[in-house]
Amino acid sequence: MAFVENDGVRLWYEIKGEGEPIVLTGGFALLHDQWDRVTDILARDLKVINWHYRGSGHSDRASPGGFTLDRWVDDLEIILDHAGIEKAHFWGTSTGSFLTTRYAARYPQRVKSVITFPLFKASVAYRKAFHGFLYVVESFGYEALGKLLQWIGCADHNIFGGMSDEIAKFEAESSARNFSIESAAKIVDIFANCDLTSEVAKLTGPTMLLMGNSGQLAADSAGTSELVEIFKSQCPHVEIALIERGGGTYCMIEEPEESAAVVVEWVQRHE
Repeated sequence: MAFVENDGVRLWYEIKGEGEPIVLTGGFALLHDQWDRVTDILARDLKVINWHYRGSGHSDRASPGGFTLDRWVDDLEIILDHAGIEKAHFWGTSTGSFLTTRYAARYPQRVKSVITFPLFKASVAYRKAFHGFLYVVESFGYEALGKLLQWIGCADHNIFGGMSDEIAKFEAESSARNFSIESAAKIVDIFANCDLTSEVAKLTGPTMLLMGNSGQLAADSAGTSELVEIFKSQCPHVEIALIERGGGTYCMIEEPEESAAVVVEWVQRHE
């Protein structure tokens, strides 16, 4: 692992593997833990960069200038400079999709391709969900939050069986490690007020929507399918890849081999 400072804030990142660089940006609470089961698989063929924006994970929780989406994007720019990476592929999921889209829109010259989940704006339902996460953890603790996030993220066959208990525990432990209640409240406010619809149109390079085909956030669920259609209208060249038996944003957790294979093939097509 490595650290670099941006305006006095220490930022964490980690690189594994060699080859085409790919930057992974996970969702709220999980961060790089979201990629635990897929990082080593990807690193057989690619140079994998995990990182934490300010206020989260191994990066400094305090930020004298506060938190904004653009400040986080600047953090990533500093990390890539420090790591000596001129251009990369970017894979974001869940709330990490916001950062991936904003970065690609602001720094197209550094982007070889974008892989993302179609979360580019917070609908009323998403805003309520984000603030609901805070209420749950403040009222009932990280274990309750883990169970809620597992229910939202998992494929149908894993919600009440299979990996459900394992993933709920994983979510709870990751949440406790990766954010404090104080910083989480500020982070949630940013995601809850994002609307990057106009920036999706700026994704002029190779772009793919990657998501699981099951669960509450599946590609054909009401909320996700609506976002997919808007994304396609703004970015007509986008390709779509669905992971069978994977939850919407949990496909890399539940089906890591298949998810990695799709991503490696995509990167090799767009080197």
